[in-house]
Amino acid sequence: MGEFKPTDEQKTIIEYDGAAFITACPGAGKTRCIVERARTLLAKSGKRQGLAFLSFTNAAVSELQDRLARGQLLPAPAFPHFVGTFDSFVWHYMVQPFGMDVTSAPLRIVPDKGEIIVTPFQGAQGLRLDVFDHKTGVINWKKAADFGFKRNRNPRPYEAAAQSLRARLLENGQLDFDDIRQAAKTNLEKAAFSERLARVLRARFGEVIVDEAQDCNPADLAIVDWLRRQAQIPTKIVCDPHQSIYGFRGGISEELFQYSETFENGERLSLSGNFRSSTQICKAVHMLRAPSQRGDQDQALGEEKDCGIKVHVLSYSGQGVSPQIGQAFATLAEVHGIELKQCRVTAKTRSSGRKAIGAYSEKVGNALSLRLAGAVMAFHHGENEKDQYKAIIAAHTVLLDISGDLGERTYHQAIIQDDINPMSWRGIVVKILRSLKFDPELGHTRAEWVARARDAFMPFLAPAGSTIGQKLSNNSKLDAILGAKPASGLIPRTIHEVKGKEYAGMCVVLTTANANAVLTHLENEPDKSKAEDAREIYVAASRAQSLLVFACPKSQASRLKKHIVSGGADVELIEI
Repeated sequence: MGEFKPTDEQKTIIEYDGAAFITACPGAGKTRCIVERARTLLAKSGKRQGLAFLSFTNAAVSELQDRLARGQLLPAPAFPHFVGTFDSFVWHYMVQPFGMDVTSAPLRIVPDKGEIIVTPFQGAQGLRLDVFDHKTGVINWKKAADFGFKRNRNPRPYEAAAQSLRARLLENGQLDFDDIRQAAKTNLEKAAFSERLARVLRARFGEVIVDEAQDCNPADLAIVDWLRRQAQIPTKIVCDPHQSIYGFRGGISEELFQYSETFENGERLSLSGNFRSSTQICKAVHMLRAPSQRGDQDQALGEEKDCGIKVHVLSYSGQGVSPQIGQAFATLAEVHGIELKQCRVTAKTRSSGRKAIGAYSEKVGNALSLRLAGAVMAFHHGENEKDQYKAIIAAHTVLLDISGDLGERTYHQAIIQDDINPMSWRGIVVKILRSLKFDPELGHTRAEWVARARDAFMPFLAPAGSTIGQKLSNNSKLDAILGAKPASGLIPRTIHEVKGKEYAGMCVVLTTANANAVLTHLENEPDKSKAEDAREIYVAASRAQSLLVFACPKSQASRLKKHIVSGGADVELIEI
């Protein structure tokens, strides 16, 4: 892992015993601090208790596991230690061993439970279960509108059907992560249970470190607080509240700032040195925080500290995102000697990011051939193994549909209920995906590709029902999907997908729909309605190491430049 010379701030955190609320700026080296904290604790003679390292995404957990493994700090298996997602910790220690009052059935996690379709009567339009509030069952009209459900329709039969369906699923022991949190809350509200569990966990774990705590929701924060105060386990909360961008699933930001006040002054620690980005980028990112929470500017301390590349604003015309953005960004990367594989184009939505590089940006739709084509392109042109894994799952879902084994169930319901072993199908699906690579230079055409796909899936077709031609149609939209590999070689990502990562060059796309409101929030913070949109831009920009580029509608480009310049950064405006 290389020689580590901690800053004074890092050294304080590594050596600090007891509970703490730690705020860390982007690129602060917090993961390295966590690893070194583990090294410090495990080096103590007579240390018998385990350490718990929790985070909120699989990507963050994988990174931490890799760092701990490279440091040879934890055994395999890790007992008595725990390294995993917050969800898995709650499941293993607060829910699964104890069951639920509402069911005697074995408990199982169905992560895509919200995708189950609710139909109140035969022939009725279907709505996904997650369109309805998890607690009250009331319809979410904004989500319902995405399915074409009009406000003049009566929602009550749907709401009743949704509540009935949730009850049946719970009786069968099928839980999503919201169910798990609610079950944990119910258990912890029982005084006797809470005290017994507190004693057990206090004996098991000598310290709990909760990383990326800005990604938690109020229910998560309540459990964290229980670990700290009720279980009395030294609990360290590591976060950057400015990176709280999960409001759509109950994420918190203001609550986190308020929670920090429950810690004593000496328990509130910070990491303000940025080892990722240049001084220019640190100055720009500083101006992407809300005025009331801007604080002091982070200090560039890493190898890119003295990189003199200016921040760039690409001004684009038109009502929608310009497809010229990608090429303009690629040109800047080339000028500064940065390889495109070290760059990303990121936007709030996948569609905007793909538009920026001139790639296919429309929704794939529900047709099986279109979904399969999307999976094939993701498998062959994805950024990493995670992209390929998602593509394999998508293709397997198509296979289950064609074979008649999916029915009205979600993918994970089918896997659980039919006890399908990954080893029984994964090799087959990977082989099919490899055989369906699409390359026009090899003479591949849409019709030829469809014929290959039909041949590959024909052995799995249900004996009764639709033909393979009906299942895998020769849809005209396939041309756009199969030809969607961008010529520039740039990889588009949503802001949520780049969170927690770093790249030599980043192009952050602002759209006509949000640029004006975001800048208004950053200038004078009139209300909190656009706070999360602004934090998303902050998260995206803070991924950059040496080249930071904003693509902004022409009407707001000069305004964006002026705002960033006010923080001391050098900014160049380019019209495209």
